[in-house]
Amino acid sequence: MSKLPVTLKFVSGAELLIKDEFRAQSGKKTGDLEIKHEIPTGTETTPLRMKELTEYVRDNLVKGDKDQFYKDGKLRPGILVIINGSDWEVEDGPEYKVQADDVIEFISTLHGG
Repeated sequence: MSKLPVTLKFVSGAELLIKDEFRAQSGKKTGDLEIKHEIPTGTETTPLRMKELTEYVRDNLVKGDKDQFYKDGKLRPGILVIINGSDWEVEDGPEYKVQADDVIEFISTLHGG
């Protein structure tokens, strides 16, 4: 099984969904979270799509109620995804083929009030 190095960022509240051990690895106690991570890709010939990456994040990085991040085969409304500075909808959304060293941001647009 090969692994793909990526940078995952969780900001504007999305960081609250991530397990504490990943916060400890980042060296930050509060605020936005940036994690350099290697995502298993399965095989060298099958590209890792954003759909599989978000499922991996749900299964391995998200704490507690995973449905707050990903439910019924898709990200929850209110979580924006930015790939290398572009909205993932411009980049083919869940079908985008993740590349080595991509920077992927998960941004929560849901805030209390």
